[in-house]
Amino acid sequence: MLTFMEVHLYYTLPVLGILLALHRPFDCAQERLKYLVLCGVAFSVAVPWDSYIVLNRVWRYCPKCVTMVIGYLPLEKYMSFVIMTLITASFTNLVMRWHLPAFYLKSTSPRLHSMCIQYIPILALATLGVKSWSAAIPDTPFFYGACILWLATPVLAVLWYGAGEYICRRWRSVLVSIIFPTLYSCWVDHIALGAGTWTLSERTSTHRLLGSTLPLEEVMLFLLVNTILVFASCAIDRAYAVVHLYRPGPPNELRCTVVNLLKAFCLSDQQLDPKPLDDLQHIWRILKDGSASFYTASAVFPSNARQDLGVLYAFCRATDDLADNEQVPVDQRKRQLEVVREFVNDLFTQKSNCASDMDWAAYEDHLPNECLASFRSLVRLRHVLEVDNVLELLDGYTWDLDRRPVLTETDLIRYSECVASSVGEMCTRILMNSSNNKDPTTLGWTINRARDMGLVLQFTNIARDIVTDSQQLNRSYLPTDWLNDNEIDLIKAGKARQLGDQRLRQLSLRLVHMVDGVNVRARRGINKLPPDCQGGVRAACAVYCAIGKALKDHDGYPMRAHVKRFKRAWITLQSVYNTPLTPK
Repeated sequence: MLTFMEVHLYYTLPVLGILLALHRPFDCAQERLKYLVLCGVAFSVAVPWDSYIVLNRVWRYCPKCVTMVIGYLPLEKYMSFVIMTLITASFTNLVMRWHLPAFYLKSTSPRLHSMCIQYIPILALATLGVKSWSAAIPDTPFFYGACILWLATPVLAVLWYGAGEYICRRWRSVLVSIIFPTLYSCWVDHIALGAGTWTLSERTSTHRLLGSTLPLEEVMLFLLVNTILVFASCAIDRAYAVVHLYRPGPPNELRCTVVNLLKAFCLSDQQLDPKPLDDLQHIWRILKDGSASFYTASAVFPSNARQDLGVLYAFCRATDDLADNEQVPVDQRKRQLEVVREFVNDLFTQKSNCASDMDWAAYEDHLPNECLASFRSLVRLRHVLEVDNVLELLDGYTWDLDRRPVLTETDLIRYSECVASSVGEMCTRILMNSSNNKDPTTLGWTINRARDMGLVLQFTNIARDIVTDSQQLNRSYLPTDWLNDNEIDLIKAGKARQLGDQRLRQLSLRLVHMVDGVNVRARRGINKLPPDCQGGVRAACAVYCAIGKALKDHDGYPMRAHVKRFKRAWITLQSVYNTPLTPK
């Protein structure tokens, strides 16, 4: 005989443990609040409903198979409400976390089309709920099925009101998230029914079975309950996306967060300003096309941090492209860079985090649309970043526009601080913004380690691109006191390859080895970041540092050392879970 507790010990708890272990690196305050809400709602709804079912002798348990009874239900049944909720919720999070929820907000959909999607299913669910309520007559064959329907349909109708269109746009992930937990729940129920752990009354069911022991009503119960949980998860994700995109500012207390989430739940997509959504889609294309390494690693960050990092990266990429665009005269690029400086100063002078509060007319005539999209999105991060930090990045672009040579190692370090350490600091400020640790000493130490990591990544970039920079830009970021006059002339003529593989490899490895010690020191800063962000930062750094390893392992000097897609994914995976595994 299989006891109810053994069902949990053998079948449900191990699966929950595996899912939570897989989800551990991604655990964040948003996910914990989601678990709390879902478990609370499931527990508060399921306890009275299941008690009603037991009172009407629909479901019975073997008295010898339970530990104790509380009210009308065994202790293990109360455990089931939490365990099965967490299984479905954690599986859903793993399935859906790879795409930003904000991508599935569409404020430009036709109003009539949206109303049909929203209200026709609600009307159908309401009608089904009324009919099932009237059909729920005790001691009749349709009682159990009718009780399941009148329990599920009102909840589904409410959730569809707040997230119906969002659910339709994510239908593949929604189906996967519903089907697999449902199939597993049915399998466990089949085992328990076959073992006699619990039984269903034949008087209150239709006697239709799937397999030898599984009643159709049980399949319907698991299907609808998991649908509710997945729909609720989608509704919470959508509400968080709306709050994060349209209510920028310092983190709020829990009470304010819940109020804002409820307001966001009630907002339709058509009530949202389309401009931030369009800008977000635009800058994410910049991110996807501009850096495969960053795009791969960013997927493991919590959605809010990933979105903010994407906004920052798009700003950096757009301004970098502005400075590097050889099709535009240098004087014009310098004027554009001055306009960018004006924007940065205006941004940090104002007291608002809303792009609509800024006057964009002064910038529209001088900057391309891709810049403006990233600038408008950056306004949301005004309270997180420091003006000197952003201006330091622009100083690096000015260095490039002036064609200022890197004469010494001191110049190399200063240039790298401008174009890379500044970005590392800005990223760290974004990530630490969500941390409960507001100690200035800890923040300052962590920022210094991030600036160290910026040096490591920039030196790796320069080591990888000696030939590319020569051919495309007719310049090098190697200190000129490392080179003789002939080598300098060859690089300026776009002929760095003529230095020979051995000399190029010697120069690139000198760069990489210069920051080996800095790399060790910089990585210690990762442990001070919020736990849900550590895996993502570790992955981003590891993917990039793998380029340095590729340079070390290569016999000659590759045209452009890179890490293959599979290896990038593997490095990201092992970094997220902080394991020492390496692919063969």
